[in-house]
Amino acid sequence: MELYIGENVKRLRREKGITQETLAEYMHVSTPAVSKWERGESLPDISMVIPLASYFGVSTDEILGLDMAKNEEKIQRYLDEYHQFGAQGKVHEKFDLMVKAYNEFPNDWRIVEEYMWQLNYDPNCTEPYGNEVHKEELYRLCERVLDECTADKTRYAALSILGGLYILDGKKDKAIETVSRLPDYWMTKDQELENCYDEGSAEWWAQLRENIWNYTEILQVKIRNAALYATDRAEQLRLLKKAVSLIELVLDEGDYGFCHYHLCELYIWIANRYAMLNELDAAIDNYEKGFAHAKAYDDLPQTSVHTSYLVRGKVQDMTNICSGTESNEVEREIQYLRECKIYEKVKDLPQMQALFAKYEPFMGKKKEYH
Repeated sequence: MELYIGENVKRLRREKGITQETLAEYMHVSTPAVSKWERGESLPDISMVIPLASYFGVSTDEILGLDMAKNEEKIQRYLDEYHQFGAQGKVHEKFDLMVKAYNEFPNDWRIVEEYMWQLNYDPNCTEPYGNEVHKEELYRLCERVLDECTADKTRYAALSILGGLYILDGKKDKAIETVSRLPDYWMTKDQELENCYDEGSAEWWAQLRENIWNYTEILQVKIRNAALYATDRAEQLRLLKKAVSLIELVLDEGDYGFCHYHLCELYIWIANRYAMLNELDAAIDNYEKGFAHAKAYDDLPQTSVHTSYLVRGKVQDMTNICSGTESNEVEREIQYLRECKIYEKVKDLPQMQALFAKYEPFMGKKKEYH
């Protein structure tokens, strides 16, 4: 049986707000002895378990960590349900669940990390947004993580959120200093894993293709963002088409998978810009392509495998993909268009009415993956 005495002593000591020296004095041991317990280099004598439990006001089981397996099972259930809500687009249920999980397990860093993200993007907040509404708590949590947590992933989340908080408070230099502590693109886990495998081996190919997929995702978002903030309509069109071309270059066999979602949005945005330029035939053509990709995305199975050479073997698991809405993609795009001012230009066109008539029957709840 694995014992967690050192971890628990460290946690309880910090919760009580005492130093190693104070605990050592109470237990009649040296400060280096307490330090070794907390580092896992040695264990306290069995006769100290009851005094430790008494001092911290907890059970001996908690000191020994005997309830940790039971807690781990419950934490994992929380995380599984949390990700399931994410895949189903149930953002409010996802938020409420993580608040409940954090209240029960405020010292589990996996729970703390997801709780911070939920506060940062609280779906109950519009303007002001979650990071402003929960700013003080987020500052406190981020500082706690950076002071106490050794898990890199959670620390990186804290740095990212903290940088955003500094931007919110107008502390640009502080934000830059904070996020500069994060690794750059070339020092990521996936990049370093690729370097760990023998070039040409099955493991190397799998990691290389995973990296190509990830960089494609990143690059198309960067190109898309460049398009959205370009001031010239023609330049916006040019950039959006480049994002489409990038996806088609990598997924040259048309096995778009999740990228049906990206292509749907890209074609809808291209269509909108053609409509702004009064090139209505081109707009309708691209709306048609956008809705076709929306329908293809909604029709994806729970899992699919890419066949295009650059990403061959990459598995898409829809249960691991967070959706921002409970609607299916066809419904989301139709609702989006109806709320756009540009829709006034095309809504009375027979081709647009026919397009809506074709895809409106597919509106409704999306499939729920488990």
